[in-house]
Amino acid sequence: MGISRMEKVQVLAHSSVKMPLLASLQQAGIVQLEEVPREAFGLSLSPVEISALDQLLRRLKDGLDFLSLGEKKGLLDKLMAQKPTLTPEVREELGSFSYLPVLEEIERLVAEQQELLSRLKLLEKEVEFLLPLAELDLPLSHFRSDGDWEFRLGTLPRSQEEPFLKMAGENPVWHRFIIAEKRHFLTLLLFLEADEGLIEEKLKDLQFSPVYIADPILDRAAERMRVVDVIDRNRREIEEIKARIAELDKESEGLADQREKLGRLYDLFYNERQKIASSGFLGETEKVIYLEGWIRAADVPKLRSALEPYSGAGELYLRPPLPEEDPPVILDNPRLVRPFEIITTLYGLPQRGTIDPTITLAPFFFIFVGLCLSEAGYGAVITLLSLLYLKFGKPKGTALLFARLLLLLGISNIILGTLVGSWFGFPIRQLLLLDPLLDPMKFIILALALGFIQVWLGTLLSLISGLKQKNYLQSILVQGGWLLLVPALIVYALTKQKIAGILALVGAAGVVFFAAPKRNPFARFFGGLYSLYDISKYLGDILSYTRLFALGLSTGVIAMVVNTLAHTALGIPWLGWLLAGLIFLGGHTFNLAISFLGAFVHSMRLQFVEFFTRFFQPGGKPFRPFRMEGKYIDFV
Repeated sequence: MGISRMEKVQVLAHSSVKMPLLASLQQAGIVQLEEVPREAFGLSLSPVEISALDQLLRRLKDGLDFLSLGEKKGLLDKLMAQKPTLTPEVREELGSFSYLPVLEEIERLVAEQQELLSRLKLLEKEVEFLLPLAELDLPLSHFRSDGDWEFRLGTLPRSQEEPFLKMAGENPVWHRFIIAEKRHFLTLLLFLEADEGLIEEKLKDLQFSPVYIADPILDRAAERMRVVDVIDRNRREIEEIKARIAELDKESEGLADQREKLGRLYDLFYNERQKIASSGFLGETEKVIYLEGWIRAADVPKLRSALEPYSGAGELYLRPPLPEEDPPVILDNPRLVRPFEIITTLYGLPQRGTIDPTITLAPFFFIFVGLCLSEAGYGAVITLLSLLYLKFGKPKGTALLFARLLLLLGISNIILGTLVGSWFGFPIRQLLLLDPLLDPMKFIILALALGFIQVWLGTLLSLISGLKQKNYLQSILVQGGWLLLVPALIVYALTKQKIAGILALVGAAGVVFFAAPKRNPFARFFGGLYSLYDISKYLGDILSYTRLFALGLSTGVIAMVVNTLAHTALGIPWLGWLLAGLIFLGGHTFNLAISFLGAFVHSMRLQFVEFFTRFFQPGGKPFRPFRMEGKYIDFV
């Protein structure tokens, strides 16, 4: 248990069975392929051509994205969604499915819709720009730069009104204030082309900001069309475009029933693409292929069975990893403990030859979350939701492990919430082993005791890990010294027993004389003496477990406050019962969410910071088998 034993897979086979053999390995899903050292074996690179499949997959994905635009799925729908299994009947149905005409129709709809949306956006921007100019009662053709006259449209600050009127009176300029706003005027000017340079210089001094009507708008305006005419024309065209887009949406709805088939095809073609791409890991000669990989030792019989059809055209070789090799890591724990692997993998996978902490952290995490939340009612809610999800959502993989973890944590809260907490803020005092509100010191002592046990266990696991790596002297005398020193020191501080003091000195001597393995005896002694200062870190880590008390107490107090508020609301005439119900449900839902999150995160922190740092050596590579993967289909 802990870390699965891995074996190296080596296969030599005739090149004629290359793709069928890869298909069998993909179907089995138990081997992680590794790139072959071709130069060492004098092999060539296997040719791989997947561009056509990549193009088809892009078309399928774009089509699926388009057909899913109108689909509205809530979080619950996504959690409870079931993927169909790839059966022979489904394969036969997909084999007769003419998907290319469907993709071509989707691509036609997409192209037309994108063109219409682009046009719609342009027209709406034009209307938005022209609306402030709607009172401009002139044909837009006048704003073209031709003829002897120049029209100018722009904004003039109100503060420049008098200087502008003076300038207009002194120069051949006709003007009209079209719109008067709070800070500026929208102004129309008319002057001779010959005076353009002079007028523009004076307008610049008056902070006049020109407003230009874009050439595309002018080009599409008929000879006598005014601004309001263009706005009306654009609005009519906008309505026509929206109507056409609605028609396209209906046409796409008619293709919605093809989405499921396209999704299944996507998965089939994707896995075919992965199979072809995986041939790039192989080495080959004219007649022989060679592949390497890793497999869990327990899955070797399955591999032999999968390769049985090729026994006449190939040979399978298996061996344990060499010292210089770094095989992937697979955690292997009892069924009850397996959900807690999620916590371990969040920190990292253990290195080869080290200890998997999952089985040791599981009971502590189970207890810690229960003590941090200490609410049996909340635990019952979590348990019920987890059971419903397991029953009807039928999760797989990591989702299944997480659902089981939530189920176990819900049970933890039912048990510990009843013994040291309450049910929705109402304690069952006949079943309480200790009451955090009336006797908080007992809860604190319990938290410190659990902290001491886990910290001491972490040191013991560090000793065991050192022995596994044949570091005997350091492990036995230093880690063993700490194992003896810390509990003996605590017993001596509480009881003043002489034997406890002697044991503490023996443990301290192991740390002082062997914690700093240097040749110079003085450097060894003073280095070890400095290492003895780590006793403060041990005590600090143990004190860190008092957070179990703080979080557990806060959850219960907030639950009681919610109940008090709900009870107070009952006294309100007419609507009191409704307000009380809303306060009770809303308050407890919020408290459950925030308290459970805090309990989960802080319990995880205790594992990562106070426990794992003593012995755990992360850095293992995850096992990624070559297998069938489905976004729309379950491959079993």
